[in-house]
Amino acid sequence: MDKNNNYPLYQTMLDDLIRQIESGELKEDEKLPSEQQLGKDYQVSRITVRRALAELEQRQYIYKKQGQGSFVLKKDKQDLGIRFVDTERAIKNMGMDPKIVLKNFQIIVDGSEKKIRDLMSLTNDDYIYKIEQLYYADASPVYFERTYLKYSRFPGIKLSEITNNELIPFLIKKYQLKQIQFMKRSSATLVTASTRKLFDANVGDPLIKIVDQGVDHQNLVYYSEAATVGALPMFLIDE
Repeated sequence: MDKNNNYPLYQTMLDDLIRQIESGELKEDEKLPSEQQLGKDYQVSRITVRRALAELEQRQYIYKKQGQGSFVLKKDKQDLGIRFVDTERAIKNMGMDPKIVLKNFQIIVDGSEKKIRDLMSLTNDDYIYKIEQLYYADASPVYFERTYLKYSRFPGIKLSEITNNELIPFLIKKYQLKQIQFMKRSSATLVTASTRKLFDANVGDPLIKIVDQGVDHQNLVYYSEAATVGALPMFLIDE
């Protein structure tokens, strides 16, 4: 192969890394060789290596940890085909290990949560899931999310299915969501006496609030309110 022909060398590197990932030769969460080592292995420039890694990340084969390198993305995060706020990946991109703790899981049957019922056009007789999760970056709590789901759209969710798992990828896979669109908006505020209990933060520290809505065939079926602190918003908002 002509080493001066950049495209074939780039494509060879890309195809070979994809083959290793898809075959399991490179395992989930396994670190890829350094950019320098990849350049030597495939006899390409650093620019070519970075171009290939960027495409692998875009195609959801790998994720990056700041200051640590590139790692193989878990298969349950690949090819979902729907854009959403991926908090777990954002924490990994910070160079930290994510952990998800389920704080609350209930099915509301008493007609409460009027605001959510109005948003989802539900009656007092309709059931609603209420799910609360706290995300940790290493040992520090950085992201709290309270999610409401329309029970009739997501029947039969089990506690074991969402314990320690990110919610949206699970919903997409189990319920074959093809048309759902997630729309988020964020606003800046400050940590208060009540919110500081969730995080290792002081009153008056910066805090970002995020509202995320999932619309399926013009019906609101997913609604979440989240709060996040520290460096995470810089990685999260641009996901």
